[in-house]
Order: sequence, then structure tokens, then C-alpha cells
Amino acid sequence: MNNITLILLISFTKALSFIPKSIFTNKNSPLWSLLSKLLKKRRKIIEANINHCYQDKTPEWRNDLVEKIWGETFLALYENNFAWNADKRINKYKCEVQNGELLADAQKQNIGVLLLFRHSIFLELSARLISERFEIYGMERPNNNPAIQSLQQKGRLKSMKGLTANSNINQLINWLKEGKTVLYGPDQDYRNKRSVVSEFFSKPCLTTTVPYNLRKITNCKLIYLDFYKTSDGYKFILEDVSHTAENKQAFADNINKIIERSVNQAPEHYLWHHRRFKSQAPDIYD
Repeated sequence: MNNITLILLISFTKALSFIPKSIFTNKNSPLWSLLSKLLKKRRKIIEANINHCYQDKTPEWRNDLVEKIWGETFLALYENNFAWNADKRINKYKCEVQNGELLADAQKQNIGVLLLFRHSIFLELSARLISERFEIYGMERPNNNPAIQSLQQKGRLKSMKGLTANSNINQLINWLKEGKTVLYGPDQDYRNKRSVVSEFFSKPCLTTTVPYNLRKITNCKLIYLDFYKTSDGYKFILEDVSHTAENKQAFADNINKIIERSVNQAPEHYLWHHRRFKSQAPDIYD
């Protein structure tokens, strides 16, 4: 039964990747209406995060940003699905990589790299595009549904060299010691002991210290990978941030400042859809 479900899911997502992108940007389309109803809870989380982080802005400004995020969300659904299903068609995207030599040199020297990223709404697309240019490994939260998990892995392994569960720290350590490059998103509340309270947009939030621990254990480089949508494609910017990890608290404070800076470049592209402040300010999501 799971095999049949998986086949149906793969067929459905492949079919979606051939739908004109314009349908996902047309607010009058039936698809937009359907997705809006299905994602109501996510919109409430977006609104809560924006109101929490941008209290210095006017209600009009915040509402306008929420609408922009909502519009970009539907486009991202298309782009991320396309990233999982496209083969040669992925080459249609114009993609620029700034400071790519930082990663290229580390890989030539067989130095492990923890490639830190902020959670963009175009996360799957960005992972696919960077993995087309460099050898990249990834971590993921396995889906409870076996069919969806198989679909997720199949899509991500289109270009990634390997995947492991985000709980499998030993595999991550081994990869870094072997000189591999691994994607890691430090900007979510993982609610575990390997975290400290820091600030994000001047608000207390629980922040992981795993990258600091991994650097200490493996002597890997910490490189921050930024990703932006441009007028004619997408752009990556790489920055060596190894120096930010003097201690656990310093790492958390520094990485939040770096991510906040890049979020403010294009706040409509950030993944405001998750409860970043669920430990320190859970009431904002009520």
C-alpha cells in the first residue's frame, strides 16, 4: 500500500512541476484559494512572528509584509516542488555564487565545513541549486509518514550526496571529520539541552549551540550561506564565520545577528512560518 501511495505522490508532484508558474502567483486561481485554506494556521504563525519582531513598525507596514510573505509562500511551493522533480530543467535558473572560493578551497583541502543557512521559504530550491555546484550533504527531520519520507528523500537526493536524520549527530561528526560539507540550519527552536537563550530581533529566543560543539570536536569551518531571489534568478553569498564561535553564548549571539541582518535584506523570503519563539514567548502563538 505504501508503494502505491508513494507512486501516486511522485506522479502528482511531477505533474505539478509542469504547471505554469503563473498559476502560483495568481491570487484569483482556485489553487491559491485551496492552499490558503489549507495553510491558515501557518498564516497565523507568520502574523505572530512579524508582530513580535517588528513592533517598531506601523500596523500597516506589518500587514503589508505579511501579504508579501503570503504571496511568496505560494511561489515557493512551486519552486521547491520543482527542485525535487526537475532534472535538466533545473539549469533554467540563473544562479550566481559570491565568495564560492571559500567552499571550493575547503573541499579541495579536505576540510570539513558546516554550511550554516537561514531557513528561506525557498529552502529546497536553494539546497538543490547549491548542491548542483558543490558536493553537499544534508540533515533532515524524517517525516512520520513513510511514503512522504521516501518522496522527501528522493527529491533531496537529486543532487545531495547523502542525508541523515537531524538526531544522528555521530554521522554528522564523521562526515565533518572526513572533510565533507554539511548543511545545517541553526535558526529554529530545537528545545534541547544543546541550546542557550540568545536574542533574535531583540527578543529572547532559544538558540542551538550544536555548531559551536561540532567545530570544537572536528575543527571544521563554519561558513554562512545566504540565499536571495533576484530580478533574474537567485544569488548565493558565502561568508566564513568560524571566528564567531569563541564560546557557546558568543556563537548563539553572533549567528542570530548575522541571520537577522540577512533577513532584513528581504524579510518576505524568510521562513516566518515556524514558531521561532515557542520556548520564550509561546503566548504569541495563541
